[in-house]
Amino acid sequence: SSGINAEYGGDAVTVSEFPLVIASRVNVPYLLGKEGVGHKIHGEMYSVTDSQLKELDSLEKYPDRYNRREISVVLKKPEPIVVPCYVYILDKFKDCLLELDMLEDYTAEHSETYVKPCDRTDLTHVSEVLDFSKSNLEQ
Repeated sequence: SSGINAEYGGDAVTVSEFPLVIASRVNVPYLLGKEGVGHKIHGEMYSVTDSQLKELDSLEKYPDRYNRREISVVLKKPEPIVVPCYVYILDKFKDCLLELDMLEDYTAEHSETYVKPCDRTDLTHVSEVLDFSKSNLEQ
């Protein structure tokens, strides 16, 4: 756990489709920077302070590995409303990741095979998903 005590904002779903895949031998969920492909993604939205956002940026290796992008989501409560939300997106991904099964959400069942960073013996899994020839520019 990251130790970030963020305030739960509610269940949300992306307005646009995105590819959400589980990849690499440590089974990391990746939201790929290919808007319009995949599914509308269901998840939870949280409110964070500026210092919590900096902690999340560090945890998510932003801006070196992931981009933090503002997208539109439908917040489902109390009444459905479209709001802006930050997500961490992998733009520098290998094209073969688009051939994987695309998910609509990442559940506790999916997380059972995830290998936590503290349990990994090396970082070679990163080369399984990153395409270092791509720039990390927002698309």
